[in-house]
Amino acid sequence: MQEASVHAKALSREKGDHIPWGWVVITAVALVVAVTLAAFVWVGIYAYLIHPGEELAYYQNYAQFASPIVSVVVGIPVWFFACRWVGRKAGTRAVAMCLSAWLIVPLIDIPLSLLAQATAYDWAKLAISDTTKLLAAYLGGRAALKYVLGMRRVS
Repeated sequence: MQEASVHAKALSREKGDHIPWGWVVITAVALVVAVTLAAFVWVGIYAYLIHPGEELAYYQNYAQFASPIVSVVVGIPVWFFACRWVGRKAGTRAVAMCLSAWLIVPLIDIPLSLLAQATAYDWAKLAISDTTKLLAAYLGGRAALKYVLGMRRVS
């Protein structure tokens, strides 16, 4: 009985039905960096092309206002498509892999917010941003799972 269980696990690993933890960490960190860079790029576009000529403090205030919005607007499609792509590496564990990648985001955001002594407003923005990323990661994982199951039916 136990031997059959070990054999089944080995067989599922052959098909790719395991979570590649290295990809989970790489995906999460890369997406956090990508969304953060998108916020910097947006503030740069705003400062140089849309509304040039203000003092530095004006752009710093604008960055504090715009960054959470950029995080949500850019974060949703970026997380969805990245999770749809990387989730395929986990086979039938695609959704679990994508949710595991998302779990790293609060592990980064919460300590940083505590260090920054975030206000209730900041926590609300963080909750909205992380929740939208969770939804995008889940839907991306579901899309990856659908693809994996479709490919297995074809083979």
